[in-house]
Amino acid sequence: MLATAARQLRYVATVLRGGRFDVDALRKMVIDLRQTLDELGEPGEGADEMLPGSGVDDPEIRRAMADRRLRQAIRQAAEHTAYYRLWFEEHGVDPSRIGLDQLHQVATTPKSALRGAGPAFISDKSEPVLMAQTTGTTGTPTVVWFSRYELDLSAVLSAISYLMVGGVREHHVSMSCVSSRATVGLISVQRALGLVGAGFVAQGLVDPGIALDRLATPLHLPGKAPHITDLYTVPSYLGALVQRAEQDGWQARDFGLRQILTGAEILTDALRERVREVFDVPVSDVYGMTELVPTTGLVCTRQHLHLASEQAHFEVLDRNADTPAEVGEIGELVATPYAPYRDTTLLVRYRTGDLVRRLPDEPYGCELAQLPATSPIVGRAKHFTGGPTARDILEVLQGVREVPLPTRYALTGDPLKPDLHVVAPGGVLGRIEDLATARSLQVADIVLVDEARDLPEPCRVRADLYEHSFETSRS
Repeated sequence: MLATAARQLRYVATVLRGGRFDVDALRKMVIDLRQTLDELGEPGEGADEMLPGSGVDDPEIRRAMADRRLRQAIRQAAEHTAYYRLWFEEHGVDPSRIGLDQLHQVATTPKSALRGAGPAFISDKSEPVLMAQTTGTTGTPTVVWFSRYELDLSAVLSAISYLMVGGVREHHVSMSCVSSRATVGLISVQRALGLVGAGFVAQGLVDPGIALDRLATPLHLPGKAPHITDLYTVPSYLGALVQRAEQDGWQARDFGLRQILTGAEILTDALRERVREVFDVPVSDVYGMTELVPTTGLVCTRQHLHLASEQAHFEVLDRNADTPAEVGEIGELVATPYAPYRDTTLLVRYRTGDLVRRLPDEPYGCELAQLPATSPIVGRAKHFTGGPTARDILEVLQGVREVPLPTRYALTGDPLKPDLHVVAPGGVLGRIEDLATARSLQVADIVLVDEARDLPEPCRVRADLYEHSFETSRS
């Protein structure tokens, strides 16, 4: 017990000071948690308060901690990366004087800079061991390098979260249906579940029928649940699974799922409802991106995106200027990962390309109210022209069940009130128009096409990253 208390105290001290984590001690904390849960049972309500960043309620203390971590992150980036060293020198800004109140003096880092000069963002003190790439569905893939320390830390932090918030136990088995190119995410999940003692199936983005067969097939594994219990995937592929399950007559009793976790794309309320009808399990909407690992976010029951403020400093900035977006307006999510969590690819005020609405600075009244929040992701900066957001459009189209999943559309014409081109059968135009009117979707005209290739421009989703398999589905 004394050793356990010492490890917990060391962890809390590191969180407060912003120093480098003792990963071995954290790994032993996971073992301690497993033993405690085995002996005492489920943690119950308030378990999330034991996670990083949730134990300090005083706003002044939170601000002081954030300022200290931010100063450390900026100092390390300026001292150890070519990109930021050159920027501070050319602009005559002293990095040692930059904290929360002075952060506006530092220009944001566009995604194009990281893509074009990746090695310039790598710390000269780091020991890179893994190159990870984004999936590239919105353009050229972005390359991010990670150290062994970062990979180990991501795994143990994920394991703690799985135990305390996700309710993952040794008898559970998770299946991942994401692209095999999502390297760092897959490695982190597999290693984290291994620390928990749970099973892991890396299914990939195969034909939806094959994935459904896998979910329904009994496992017959000692000490494990009869079927796969947890599914990790992206919304576009989840939509494909739902549509295939509806077509082939699958029902919730055919599976053994207890929860679905999804992220990296927009999860609509309409799709969430169809998932519940087919699988009868809750769906969690998780935010994360390769460039920010291990920093994550989670959409609460009141539809706020809450961000891990102990792992990174977040801002919602104007899409076209390095100034804060107005409350209620759409802005771009900008992040500065803190030094204890990142030691290889260092980023300061990184423009993620993800658009959100800025929320008022007032109590959120939800289960994650202690964490800063924005609206859920509404779209990508690259594709937004000031008219309807991707979320607005998807809520309408996925609300009409005859529209194929994953949803395919394109916009043309007036940026503020465009024409909406949709892959859908001809008989549903009236229902789409009615729902668009009911939801005040600002489009000039709705045009239906038969195939995705008939759209005026490509509509790429992560479900397109299908992986060939010699296996065939039973349906």
